[in-house]
Amino acid sequence: MTALLASARYEFAMQIHKISLWIAPLVLAGALVVLQGERGPLRAGDTMDGRQVMASWALLFGFLVPIAAGMVLADRGVRDHRLHVEPILASLPASFGTRLTGKYLGSVAATAAPPLLALLAAGCYEAVSRGEPLVVGWALVAFVLVTLPGLLFVGGFALVCPPLISAPLFRVLFLGYWFWGNLTFPKLMPTLSGTPLAPIGDYAASWLMGTPALYTAAGGVLRPDVSAATAALSVALLVVGGLLPLFIGAGLRARAATR
Repeated sequence: MTALLASARYEFAMQIHKISLWIAPLVLAGALVVLQGERGPLRAGDTMDGRQVMASWALLFGFLVPIAAGMVLADRGVRDHRLHVEPILASLPASFGTRLTGKYLGSVAATAAPPLLALLAAGCYEAVSRGEPLVVGWALVAFVLVTLPGLLFVGGFALVCPPLISAPLFRVLFLGYWFWGNLTFPKLMPTLSGTPLAPIGDYAASWLMGTPALYTAAGGVLRPDVSAATAALSVALLVVGGLLPLFIGAGLRARAATR
């Protein structure tokens, strides 16, 4: 446990100081604020209460901000190999699985800081404009339920996949996956969009808003009705989905070591 926490702290401290970690997501968040349509929280917020409007803000930022997290973390996955420090790390008492998990937790925590800041800024704006300080609390709830599970999901793949297929190829595939798996109209082609597996967090956001958002609840097994149960299912699937690459990566490493 000590090695895991030390690894996580190191990764967080190293990532949090990267300028690119802050610039890309905050620029995307700013663009979404400016370009949001009439149904966005800035314009339609008067018809929502604090819980609903912060869920709407979290969903809005979820359109593009997690893309920046995946792009930034893709470099972290290949850096140890590029700098030839893997043999040094392998000589440490901590196992590869422990180091990978610590790298995952610390890196995701760092990449979560910009979207959290953006959501808190939106929460402060709503709190002041509405005269309701508790809206900031709903910003934190929306972050935990809507934003964080998607970041955990993206982080697992962004750390494990680039060393296997290269960071540039991962970025191209990830960008295509994001729009296909989150924002594609389900009737246009087969897609994970609108399912509990979509890391944009639309099921949790829909539950907080009290109404289906995007392509959720379209019917069928893949897109069930929005409820507390399906929102919790979505959160659980995304968290487990983010851990799955870590288990596979650690397993492949252990198998290679025994050969």
